[in-house]
Amino acid sequence: MLICKSITEIPGAARGGVVCIGNFDGVHLGHAAMLGKARSTAQNLNLPMLVVTFDPHPMRLLRPDILRPYITTIEQRLNIISQYEPQAIWLIAPDTDFLNTDHEYFEENILCRTLHARYLIEGRSFTYGRGAMGSTRTLRDAGVALGWDVIEVPTAEAVLSDQTLVDVSSSLVRWLIGQGRMRDVTILLGRPYTLVGKVIHGAGRGASVLGYPTINLDCQQQIPADGVYAGSATIEGCHHAAAISVGVNSTFGDGPRTIEAFLLGGSGDFYDQRVELALTHWLRDQERFPSVHLLARQMGRDAARAKMLFNHAVVNPLPLEAISQDRS
Repeated sequence: MLICKSITEIPGAARGGVVCIGNFDGVHLGHAAMLGKARSTAQNLNLPMLVVTFDPHPMRLLRPDILRPYITTIEQRLNIISQYEPQAIWLIAPDTDFLNTDHEYFEENILCRTLHARYLIEGRSFTYGRGAMGSTRTLRDAGVALGWDVIEVPTAEAVLSDQTLVDVSSSLVRWLIGQGRMRDVTILLGRPYTLVGKVIHGAGRGASVLGYPTINLDCQQQIPADGVYAGSATIEGCHHAAAISVGVNSTFGDGPRTIEAFLLGGSGDFYDQRVELALTHWLRDQERFPSVHLLARQMGRDAARAKMLFNHAVVNPLPLEAISQDRS
């Protein structure tokens, strides 16, 4: 997959076709619908497909006062987008000059004269240009003169595990993560929520005190609500069931907030290794136990439930374009 960091790196074979622009944080079902439409349009018309995305998110420059943790790392995002087989991904690192570009300049000089776009695939809420003055309406109007068609993809809908019908959005995914609702997050993403980071040193109590060796994760993504989760860990190419704790380890006093995973069947020195933690089910709230013995007993129960859920996990993954029903 060709990742282009500047517009001059975009090959001619990726121009003159279908262009899909977005932040794509999370690459949720709504994004999947857009990318799927772009792919099918390009394939049906024998045209190239180009995806345009941003890192960092433009809002980090426009509103630095608002902390908006990422749902996916840039590596995850690019890997998922690449499944739609675009000829290239243009990864823009926006700066003040770029964000101050008016929408007419973007239409005429970028989309038309440089990318030679023939089809634009966007969602209803798409905006671009200084002050977000550009929209799918202005894009469609400009296309009459500049030679492209706009295909507007409807907002994706999904049914949560409580049977609530919702519009899929990155904001809703982020809120559900913050509530610890991992089954619903899986519905909106079409896959389990996965934290990616490096194994770091923790307090060392897992093996020495509790009898459950654990790994601690350093990551920069949206952190779920405090609690204990079932999931899996992928490290050094191996896939393990995992019981994952998010919180402050209050049994030992309120320390720093950590992400700690007990790998069922995994052992070794994993420090500084890259790990992927997929969180699939909420198990319980964090608790302050009256003794280490009672905490260790509860960890045994957590591990057993996590192993059971891992062993009974659905083998056939949800297609990215699918709108899921109750996944509980």
